[in-house]
Amino acid sequence: YDDYDYGEVNQLLERNLKIYIKTVACYPEKTTKQIYTQFWRHFKHSEKVHINLLLLEARMQAALLYALRAVTRYMT
Repeated sequence: YDDYDYGEVNQLLERNLKIYIKTVACYPEKTTKQIYTQFWRHFKHSEKVHINLLLLEARMQAALLYALRAVTRYMT
């Protein structure tokens, strides 16, 4: 949304995590092991895998919402 204040996100998330989230959500084919190891170094591997699953689920839901909106516009 255009009215969303992205300044809040900049205050809450560290830069490496933001880069990782954007890469996984928008360009999953560009995700590398180096990017994976650079974010949240103090977290366990299982916690990072959990974050990956959440990101991919969010991406799938966003794609479904866009598709549903396109179908709704077509039907009306």
